[in-house]
Amino acid sequence: MSWFSQSSNSSKDVPNFYPVTSYLSGFGELSSADTAWANTSNKGFQTETQIWYTVLEDGTWVMVQLIWSYVGIFLVPATTQMTFKVYNPNTKQSTWRSINASGAKFDKQNLKTDQFEIRHTGSPKTEESYHITANLDKGVTLDLTFTRPANAPGFKFGQGAQGGISTFGKDRDESKRDGFVVHRFHPLAQSSGTIKIDEKPLDARGEGMFVHAIQGMRPNLVASRWNFAFFTTSPGAEDPKLGSVRAVQMEFETTDDYGPKGAKSGRTKVNIGAVYSTKASENSVLTVTGQTHSPASSPDAYPASLTGSISSATHKQAIKDKETGYAVPSSIEFQWSAPKEGSGSEKSIVTAKVTQDVAGAIVGEGGLIEKVDVLAEIPYVIRKGLAAVTGTKPYIYQYHNPATFNVEVDGETTAVKGYLFNEASFVSE
Repeated sequence: MSWFSQSSNSSKDVPNFYPVTSYLSGFGELSSADTAWANTSNKGFQTETQIWYTVLEDGTWVMVQLIWSYVGIFLVPATTQMTFKVYNPNTKQSTWRSINASGAKFDKQNLKTDQFEIRHTGSPKTEESYHITANLDKGVTLDLTFTRPANAPGFKFGQGAQGGISTFGKDRDESKRDGFVVHRFHPLAQSSGTIKIDEKPLDARGEGMFVHAIQGMRPNLVASRWNFAFFTTSPGAEDPKLGSVRAVQMEFETTDDYGPKGAKSGRTKVNIGAVYSTKASENSVLTVTGQTHSPASSPDAYPASLTGSISSATHKQAIKDKETGYAVPSSIEFQWSAPKEGSGSEKSIVTAKVTQDVAGAIVGEGGLIEKVDVLAEIPYVIRKGLAAVTGTKPYIYQYHNPATFNVEVDGETTAVKGYLFNEASFVSE
């Protein structure tokens, strides 16, 4: 399907969206292929990202993002981009760099370009690490390693080849679907190494995570909204009962093109999450959550969950941002609830909640790091094409704050101190 085409699924009363959270459940083991670069260039518009996040001892937040994009036009080559950002909540200072790479050579999880290199070692069943080296310009160099311990396996939502995959189109078959979206996670990793900014070294020892995502369709047709949350205890501040704790959550809301009864049948939310603890579980996985939020007009259109799971990101007291025109939350509440992984009983439930009490639209207030103008950060050819064809102007609101993560395990509630990084993304009205 060309990236210039519109959705062809206009038949009424026929589903043209299939949320993974209504058809699969729970922890899905990752294969090596799951985190290898797909670089699909024969199925229309593709956006593939790999992102590493970490929080350092003083609360400093770091992100390294790789984006591979193909617009689905034979004569237009794919682009590879690295975006790097670091933010110190104590000084309110941030550093941002974004470069379009040349000479990109992909090999499974590895990537080498003229400007940076990613070297992967290990496997899903052993310890894994990603070594990132980059010269982004004269002022910023990276030498970072993200390591996932062997006893903290990554996950996708649901087992098997279809784990994690939500599909668009009347036919779910890979050869006939309009597109798909998938996320695979390493929620628990440690970072190490050095970041140099203007020759000043920054020790990158921290508590991190990794996510590999693919949007196999034009982005403005995949989702109208996104929510993302990453909670972690800080280095050297493990919780006495739970140890090092992670919680991740990814949610997207469909556009009007796709729904339970075809186009204009209501927007559906798909929310996937997980809670990890190094002390409360043998393999660190406390629970994996997933929930389908059917349109308000058809609340029973999809099964919400196969296990009674709750996985939600709730925006509260929306206010209009005059700069972007979007209704942004004054606060956000994230919830997780699902059977404890490995317990063998649906009665053994893990529940958790973390709230960003103050959000809003003013940079520097409520932990708002930046309002990211997405079209300004992606390669020129994709930016011009998307703006011309769709008329959308997506923004990502990035927040980073100290937070308390309340989690109940085996009937005992623990208030875990740490940091919450979260994003509220608006693609279209």
